[in-house]
Amino acid sequence: MNGYIYSKGTSAGFARMQRLGIPRPLYSLQDKLASILRSKYRVLVRQLLRDLKAKCAESNIVMDAAPEDDTLESLLKFFDEMGKKLKEENEEMIARVNLNTISNTLEHEWLQEQETELPEFFVKKIDNVFAKEQADYLKRLIGDADQRTAGIIQSFSIDKKQFFEDNMKAVRTLYLENSIDRIKGEESEIKKKIIQKIIDYANGTSDTLELADLVKAGYEGADRYARLFARDQMQRFNKACTIATFKSAAVTKVKWVTCNDIRVRKTHKALNGQVFDVNNLPKEVDDYNCRCGLVPVEWADD
Repeated sequence: MNGYIYSKGTSAGFARMQRLGIPRPLYSLQDKLASILRSKYRVLVRQLLRDLKAKCAESNIVMDAAPEDDTLESLLKFFDEMGKKLKEENEEMIARVNLNTISNTLEHEWLQEQETELPEFFVKKIDNVFAKEQADYLKRLIGDADQRTAGIIQSFSIDKKQFFEDNMKAVRTLYLENSIDRIKGEESEIKKKIIQKIIDYANGTSDTLELADLVKAGYEGADRYARLFARDQMQRFNKACTIATFKSAAVTKVKWVTCNDIRVRKTHKALNGQVFDVNNLPKEVDDYNCRCGLVPVEWADD
């Protein structure tokens, strides 16, 4: 459903925003960003399972059926058979002690010794999405804006155009850095879920080490993280592009507008129609998944 359009009411809300001159993100780029993240998170889940298998081997935990390859299917089969054999041979106590040690080791390796940088090719993919969104944004903003607003934006002098380019470059850099930080945080959450599953089994609060269920949940979580991340980041990036454009065009005052549907938060609905200095916007402008927009109401003529 392209992320946003869950109902006729929501669709109508975005149509209303567009009529007010507030362009929507390109859904194709939003979907591409989600796809990039989804692939990375899924690769991460497989790598975490490989790490766990290796630690089991070091601790001599039921490795008879350990697969030579590390495909997801073979790893799931191995952990399933491992859990069954532990029960059959009544070796749970020894295994729990060993798994407790393993969980401590993984917690240190996965969470305390995280890589500080994401691969350059991956960062480039994310930046390319923002770059394409930015390149098309001004055209969509002018195309959706009313005649007066379009005129303001199109009246850039040479100096203003340079200011605009500098602003947009700064915005993109900021959002790329923010994206990288959030991706690292979400990867940590996936790791924590797997570690907690091992700890629960090692401490006896769980009778089975149901890694198949965990991986399923991890994959579903990865898909959800990717989708929500892409939606939120593209919305925020568009809003930041709007503010940068308005500042470059010497807009001084803007009006807050909402999608005017049932999903608008009460605090945001209370701001609807209010006018703010473009350099002093309410904190809600940075809220997660905010779909509200800004339209110019006052600007300098020079």
